[in-house]
Amino acid sequence: MTESYTILNLPQEERPRERLLTYGADNLSNVELIAILLGSGTQKESALRLAEKILTKCQDMQGLDSQAVSGLSQLSRISLKSLKEIKGVGDAKAATILAAMELAKRVSFSQEPIKYKLNSPLKVADFVLGQMSWASVEEFVLLCLNTKKELISVHRMTKGTLNYTVVHPRDVFKHCLDCGAHSVILVHNHPSGDVTPSQEDIHLTQRLKQVGDLVGIPVVDHLIVGGKGYYSFLEEGKLVD
Repeated sequence: MTESYTILNLPQEERPRERLLTYGADNLSNVELIAILLGSGTQKESALRLAEKILTKCQDMQGLDSQAVSGLSQLSRISLKSLKEIKGVGDAKAATILAAMELAKRVSFSQEPIKYKLNSPLKVADFVLGQMSWASVEEFVLLCLNTKKELISVHRMTKGTLNYTVVHPRDVFKHCLDCGAHSVILVHNHPSGDVTPSQEDIHLTQRLKQVGDLVGIPVVDHLIVGGKGYYSFLEEGKLVD
């Protein structure tokens, strides 16, 4: 008969939950934090071992994206199917991991926006890269600014398939008007990691800039993010009529 092994076999001071309560979450490793989310292991493996397998799976995914900096970065874009391919990870454990990743993204975007002054492409990139660059589907986001170029609203317009999203000028500027925006920055991600704008990206940028000029809410910039990089239409001198 195979002996089962769980976190309970560890000395109490080495168990992830007890270590968090004693030393704080910032002193735990990635594996320990994931193990706490999992809650328990299986009859044959501890939650720590399952957590290691999840990070290993994410590092294997890294090979599909040369710009990925670590397995942990891939955890934010892992799918339900990929998680359930790991022996010992069922619906409940997978759902907990996916919920934690989504909450982390939402917390990042829900911080009090007025504190952010987005007066350069680099500042915009710093603000959005962590939230959007590793998403597995294409998303289009509006960053609405006041007269001082301070952020007053973050609005996700669309969340599409892997390489397609639909954005209508009417919906973009309706939100801008509703929140009292003085100007707007457009941001979307390329899940492939290649931030080179497509012809559709260029056409959409030109169209939204023209409409923005007409309604008095200028498009300040359009950033494409992916992996660790970004493309700024403003920086590249492409934000022209």
